[in-house]
Amino acid sequence: AGTAKSVTESMLVENVYDLQNMDAKLSGNYLLAGDIDASETEDWNAGDGFSQVGHNLSWMISYPFTGTFDGANHTIYSLHIAKSVYEYIGLFGYSTGTIKNVGLVGGSITGDDYVGSVVGGNDGGTITNVYNTGTVRGTRNVGGIVGYNYKGTITNVYNTGTVRGTRNVGGIVGYNYK
Repeated sequence: AGTAKSVTESMLVENVYDLQNMDAKLSGNYLLAGDIDASETEDWNAGDGFSQVGHNLSWMISYPFTGTFDGANHTIYSLHIAKSVYEYIGLFGYSTGTIKNVGLVGGSITGDDYVGSVVGGNDGGTITNVYNTGTVRGTRNVGGIVGYNYKGTITNVYNTGTVRGTRNVGGIVGYNYK
């Protein structure tokens, strides 16, 4: 088992524990040091998997990721999140920051509302040069990259994974509000 280092304002993300620990400093600047095998997240948190970075608990209480995450063109393999009754689910649950240059390969992301592989809810943030090949499932506002995009910028992205939901479902974005 690996360990995470202390989170600082700017840090290299070297393993899946560092990736998870980004939630401790939502305004940080993060650079992925290499590819990450996240397959062990399937067994984390009693099967719920990885806990999304950044949260939106209600229209009054939110903890968005406001920093910068640069994947440096690396890949995160087999990320697992299984939170079928929760909202704002993805590698980043709720973001107003910048997320760029990363690929999610394989893996499975499951939530209820606002579900995307990279970001569940993007609130004015910037997402560029990202892709997903894994499975994304939810009920509403489900997208291969972003579940719900509110006045955010999304450029140069693609999804080849399966996306399933019942309302507002899209290959890139489930629901886009400009």
